[in-house]
Amino acid sequence: MNKQLAKTAWKPGQSGNPLGRPQGARSKFSEAACADALADWTTHGKTTLERVRATDPSTYLRVLFSIIPKDVAISIENRTGPMDSAEMQMMRRLVGLIQATADAIDPETVFGWIEEDLRARVAKDLPKVERLD
Repeated sequence: MNKQLAKTAWKPGQSGNPLGRPQGARSKFSEAACADALADWTTHGKTTLERVRATDPSTYLRVLFSIIPKDVAISIENRTGPMDSAEMQMMRRLVGLIQATADAIDPETVFGWIEEDLRARVAKDLPKVERLD
């Protein structure tokens, strides 16, 4: 048996602190650190941002993107470009129409019909649209 273990007041498997860490002990540090950071930011935040933007743009951008909530970042990454409200309304209408036929007809078939009909009605070359596959 290890001599160090033999000299302790607790037997193997017995805790030296049976009640565990006091509730809130870990969060006290976090709360204090956040309060200090907020106080510093309130005093120096804007000027610090301006200085970092001018002297170290890569750090400036890294910090800005690190504070964007992840769900917003995911939305930005998944889009190929901005859509205005009129475009979103058209997309909602189109998706609604396709979903209404989804039980009876494959959505890819519906897309094909829409594309074919638009090409015939407009009577000019339209750009090829990527398939959903």
